[in-house]
Amino acid sequence: MFSAHYNFGRVESVSTEALGVPGKRIFRILIDAAAAAATLWVEKEQLYGVGMALKKMNETERPKKEGGAGAGEEAETGILDDTEILAGNAGENLEFKVSRLALAFGPGEEYITLFFNDERDEEEVTERAEEEPEEEEYGDEEEKEEGPPPKLQVSLARLQSEEFVRESLEACSSGRGVDALSRNALVATGKVDPNRNGHFHH
Repeated sequence: MFSAHYNFGRVESVSTEALGVPGKRIFRILIDAAAAAATLWVEKEQLYGVGMALKKMNETERPKKEGGAGAGEEAETGILDDTEILAGNAGENLEFKVSRLALAFGPGEEYITLFFNDERDEEEVTERAEEEPEEEEYGDEEEKEEGPPPKLQVSLARLQSEEFVRESLEACSSGRGVDALSRNALVATGKVDPNRNGHFHH
């Protein structure tokens, strides 16, 4: 079974957009699949984080998977082997604000899979937990602490993920560029050389 509620499988395109004026920008990830599409609203820190994580994965050899596990367990260990997920199981148009992101190698050597959690799902779980009677709080603690499953998963080919990294870091480094995150993104994109007192390459 798929780990996320919606699985777009192998997507046709994924891109990043930064909207608004410097200092008040909002960011989104646009995903197009054969029969589905998604608009995912993210914080700048999330976009930078997923960009840097993908960059590291692209530069790292896919680790060997140890033992057998289901799709959910594979996502936690960061390795997916079931190539059937590339076909996808969703045909919806989604739009939501991302609360958490996760990544996994695979399926196979040529893909990386991203998982996105919906902020509203997280809030609903929190609200339900707060409404539960106090005596029920002594039940299965692990089950209570477990959050909702990811809302969406998509699989990117390596070349797609490399382009997504470039766009994400470009978006984070644009604008005013005076905060630490923008500065780090400038270094990651090669626009600033920290070994030369941070001067731009010409």
